[in-house]
Amino acid sequence: MMGTGGSLGAWGSLVLLVSAPRQGPGKNLTAEARTPSSITLQWQTPRGLEGRHHTPWGLWTGRDGGTEAPRTTDTSFTVDGLGPRSPHESSVGVEQDETNSSKQTLQTSTGERQSCLFNYFERERERAHVRASWGGLEREREKENPKKPPHCQYRDRHGARAHDPVRNLRGETWTNSSITLHREVPKDPEPQRCTYSDKSETQNRTVTSYKVGSGAGLQSLSSYELSVRAEKNKVPGSRKTLEDPYPVRNLKVEAQTTSSVTLIWEEPDDPDFQNYVYWIQWTGSETQNTTNTSFVVGGLQPGSLYGFAVWAEKNGVVSSATVCNATTGECHLLQMEAQATNSISQIGRCPLGPGLWDYTYWRDPKLGPCINSLCVVPNAVMSLSVQKQTNSSITLSWTAPQDPDHPLYTYGVSWVKESTSAISIRNTTDTGIILTELEAGSLYIVTVWAERNEVSSDNQTLTGATAPNTVMDLHKENQTNNSIILRWKVPTDPHSQLYMYWVQWTPGGYPQGQQDPQGHQTNHTGRTNDSWYEVQTLEPGTLYTFRVWADRNNVTSYAQSLLASTAPSPVTITSCISTSGGHGVILTWSCPVGGYEAFELQVGGQRDCQNGSSCGRGVSVWDLQPAQSYPATVTTIWDGMRAPSAPVTCHTENAGVVAGAIVGVVLFLILVGLLIFFLKKRWDSLLENIPAQDFAAHVRKNERDANGGFAMEYQRLALEGTKQSQMVASALENSAKNRYRNVLPYDWSRVSLKPHQEEPGSDYINASFIPGLWGPREFIAAQGPLPQTVADFWRLVWEQQSRTLVMLTNCVESGRVKCEYYWPLDTQPCTYGHLQVALEGEKVLENWTVRDLRIQEQKTLRVRQFHYMTWPDHGVPHSPDPLLAFRKMVRQWLDQTVEGGPPIVHCSAGVGRTGTFIALDVLLRQLEHERFVGAFSYVRKMRESRPLMLQTEAQYVFLHQCILRGLQQSPLAPAEKGASYENPLYEHV
Repeated sequence: MMGTGGSLGAWGSLVLLVSAPRQGPGKNLTAEARTPSSITLQWQTPRGLEGRHHTPWGLWTGRDGGTEAPRTTDTSFTVDGLGPRSPHESSVGVEQDETNSSKQTLQTSTGERQSCLFNYFERERERAHVRASWGGLEREREKENPKKPPHCQYRDRHGARAHDPVRNLRGETWTNSSITLHREVPKDPEPQRCTYSDKSETQNRTVTSYKVGSGAGLQSLSSYELSVRAEKNKVPGSRKTLEDPYPVRNLKVEAQTTSSVTLIWEEPDDPDFQNYVYWIQWTGSETQNTTNTSFVVGGLQPGSLYGFAVWAEKNGVVSSATVCNATTGECHLLQMEAQATNSISQIGRCPLGPGLWDYTYWRDPKLGPCINSLCVVPNAVMSLSVQKQTNSSITLSWTAPQDPDHPLYTYGVSWVKESTSAISIRNTTDTGIILTELEAGSLYIVTVWAERNEVSSDNQTLTGATAPNTVMDLHKENQTNNSIILRWKVPTDPHSQLYMYWVQWTPGGYPQGQQDPQGHQTNHTGRTNDSWYEVQTLEPGTLYTFRVWADRNNVTSYAQSLLASTAPSPVTITSCISTSGGHGVILTWSCPVGGYEAFELQVGGQRDCQNGSSCGRGVSVWDLQPAQSYPATVTTIWDGMRAPSAPVTCHTENAGVVAGAIVGVVLFLILVGLLIFFLKKRWDSLLENIPAQDFAAHVRKNERDANGGFAMEYQRLALEGTKQSQMVASALENSAKNRYRNVLPYDWSRVSLKPHQEEPGSDYINASFIPGLWGPREFIAAQGPLPQTVADFWRLVWEQQSRTLVMLTNCVESGRVKCEYYWPLDTQPCTYGHLQVALEGEKVLENWTVRDLRIQEQKTLRVRQFHYMTWPDHGVPHSPDPLLAFRKMVRQWLDQTVEGGPPIVHCSAGVGRTGTFIALDVLLRQLEHERFVGAFSYVRKMRESRPLMLQTEAQYVFLHQCILRGLQQSPLAPAEKGASYENPLYEHV
């Protein structure tokens, strides 16, 4: 197309000339847009003419001379109908009052035309071939039309403006005789008034798609240039030509197998290559497409030549095709052998994947060789391995055979146990399997192969082993202070004689039971082929956790665990000094190496028990005779085991008895005896009931000479209640339920559980009724639960309907287990026997913790546990005040909780700290209600109900200090150097 300047040649140029006398030319002349057939010019109005009437004028020139352009008052002009890639010179000036200005000139050229290629591809079996041709349609030159409407794209000399150009022209479908075009409506204020035409034949259409060749038809295997323009009121717009996409580049074959060819190529040389779709066609196939730059052509015949063509499509227009040829791989028969009457062995070589692969397979000879057919043998599976082993299963995994086509395989798995011939077979489509119902501690030969089209791959084989069963009845057979002999029963596995047994030991206590040996850090290990093992070089008096497990072929069983202690070390008696005129001795011994809980003294017929803090300091032994020799031993006690020291001889000093008459001596002895008798009676009377106002003086007196008075009182308590029966606690079925062998409840005062039928010892628990201020069964003193007695402990709480627990120990102290965690540690309920226990609340303070627990069977029992956590091991609290505050809180709770059974108080053994707390509560209440206190008599009463209650002399002294402090805080006596103690945190608990 063109403006009113006339028709343009293919290599014409356009010059716009505008003049105005004494006026400047148009400013900033630029080419705003270029197409293969048009140029749009734009400029600015000269200074001084803004808003005034002026007329640009121009002249175009070419091979045939120049042509004057139409005049306009706009600042832009479009000239089209030009040839592609042709240079043009344009000038513009201003005319005002018939006077022309000077010119401004612009050198430019039209754009490049791209041919629209329509390719028709015909594939033959032997070789792919593409035939394509193309040609351009002759374009008609446009006539000037002085009646173009003013809303079109460029103006003629009469002020008419051409229509907007066609947008997004594309091809939709192709046949061998037609092409269907589609375009978008131009941006026109009144598009419904426009019509459109295409050339070589001219067809006016108002639709947005049109089939070229629907009449006479196009010629097959030919190329056409198709363009569309808009026309309105006989004024034509610019042409829009359908452009070819760029072809693909560097098409080549990447890989070949007997049934597939992999093609790859590069994107077209187009900056906007993202919108391309690629079409692929090969001999004997339909066309397929992809957006990738590679394609695997499958389903081909082995050893055959194929032609391939790939072309690009963009916006419905296809490029020219790029072609190549390739031959699929071919299997070659290398060897054929007869295997049996009904099969032959064929060994072939086939190119599957990047290399050559050899295969051996069997086939019925009547079917003939299967080279180049579907019976090609798959590759063998890869990476066959054992993932997990138990005592009855082996878990296997593998990866699929190497095959670029990734077909679906069926996998055969067979296994046979060592020394047997029975073969088990299973099939699976997964790349893994779990072999079950296997025999523990046995070796299995496992074979895996792939199957496809009834043809099997080579076998992959491995040897796997199941884990042995767990050892049984692990126990301590004997121990010294530096060794322990362990023994166990070997598993009843058929190959247990081949097992290696590993023993691991770690200082410290852990729960007994089965543990995974791989789940714990190994401190020390040993191994043996026997069913026993002596662990040596251990520390004396130390608790160890032992684990034993079986091993075969580096496959281990679960570990069986055991807690066991070495024997304590004996002490060495360092001195034995006579005192009190030969009526006593002071015995001193060294502290032993390792752990120890208490010491038992024997000097002649005198026996005494001292706590662990008594070593290294002198202990007095009384009731001896002057001028006598006594054998003395000190026995170390630890975890129920005893280690006596080497005996020494103690000599009491000579009293210097004055010789006299026999009558005089007899009379003197009678008088002395009477005096001692009356003094003892008075002493006992004084110890029984000490008035509140005299108690402080009593304590101060007994504290003299390093607590000598308390030592004498405590010595008199040493053997109280020791001659009573403990037959039930000593029974064989109950021995494992006792934490310490020397702390056993008396038969008459023990708390009995409801027995279970046909279960000996089911009524036993290490707990005793303890008398209080008002009754003989006011408290229950118990040992801290063991792992095997936790359920019994909760039976005790449930059957006695006790709503209060007082715990005076930590579960682990100084690396030693003192008590089992018998309550839930979080909100998840725990079940113990037939009882379910849940933690409902917990409050932790500096010295103690209070927990609310719920016990359920058919009914519900709510229990509060008071846990005192700062009572040091082998000692007493540093101050009475925290313990007094703790006791006050517990007593407030007991006074307001009148229903239910007696409170249960426990520490580790249930005698030392337990006895101290119970005595403190009873004696403070006695002081409050009766205004006197009898500590000595009450401790003696407790020891008649349970042995060793208030276990050490230090605890006996501390009890008096606590009572004195409590008396100072009460209204019964004035405070001494300090205000009374209050505990506001639990005032209302």
